[in-house]
Amino acid sequence: MLFAVPDAPLSQPRNLIGGHLISACIAVILVWCFGTNFFTIGMSVGLSILVMYLTHTLHPPGGATALIGVMGGVGLEFIFFPVMVGVIVLLLNALIVNNLVHHRKYPVVWF
Repeated sequence: MLFAVPDAPLSQPRNLIGGHLISACIAVILVWCFGTNFFTIGMSVGLSILVMYLTHTLHPPGGATALIGVMGGVGLEFIFFPVMVGVIVLLLNALIVNNLVHHRKYPVVWF
């Protein structure tokens, strides 16, 4: 999304950062409370989408972050590495690549 449609609202930094971090937190909480099972795997994606929607940080790949987290049975460190580090790397790459192209400007809005 960051490179194919950088001007889309769901591709902006608020959505990128918020969407992945919210989903990672939900994954950690669900694993801590209920463990890894089919119920928590399904709930992680649905709950992540709901919370992202309510906080106006909807970023579709965030649902995959929650899914991967629950399937992996992650702990608290998952929020910081790989998710937070990955989000920073994605954001820096998007800033560099999209602003090198003449007709693109990223981000449209920061927050």
